[in-house]
Amino acid sequence: MKKNTISLIFFRFVLTMMLIGGTISAQSHAIDSKEQEAVIVSYNTPFSYLLDDSAEWQIKNNNGEILKTGSGNISNIQFSVPGKYHLFINEKHNHIVGGCEHNQYPSQIDIMVSPDKITFDFTTIKFSKNIMDGQSLNDVLMTVDAVYSSYQNKTFVYTDTLKTAGVGTSIIGKLKNGKAVLKPGLNKLEFLLNGTSSKGNNIMLDFRDTNGQVHSYTLTLKIK
Repeated sequence: MKKNTISLIFFRFVLTMMLIGGTISAQSHAIDSKEQEAVIVSYNTPFSYLLDDSAEWQIKNNNGEILKTGSGNISNIQFSVPGKYHLFINEKHNHIVGGCEHNQYPSQIDIMVSPDKITFDFTTIKFSKNIMDGQSLNDVLMTVDAVYSSYQNKTFVYTDTLKTAGVGTSIIGKLKNGKAVLKPGLNKLEFLLNGTSSKGNNIMLDFRDTNGQVHSYTLTLKIK
């Protein structure tokens, strides 16, 4: 009986240590997963990142070669060649007994630089008719100029839907022909708008670029 009791106690001890070990491992994995981030930008597009003055950083290419170094904020760095780059951040902590020394920034940020770039010229937005409050839009044509560039001088098939945000709006815009083949240089995008909007509401038109990033335009002054 005594032998069985000892065996049971030992079994419980082993099981407890396994559970504790598993918890520590899971916590370590969660912490490690926060140490690395990923972003995507187009080539020849400014990249910035806010950092404390004491934080030191390095940018390397995918071959491990150091391209830039510095400390503090990263401002308007451009990558002229598409590919994968890595930003390494080293934070300096002032040791305080009993204090928290967790990093506030990821130690590594992977920067994917894409070979395509689109810039929307919101000053060129036009509508085939005014958008009236509370009235339904039925295939109202909206156009906007977009400048597209390609590192490889290729065309790009653009298929994104235009979405809106705002109280009382349900406007959605779809490309007139379901898609637009963008050529390097100036392009005119045509969207057919459907839905309704409220008077005086701040409606945001959300355009997505070739990387899926949102560029918003406020439509308030267009509403009558």
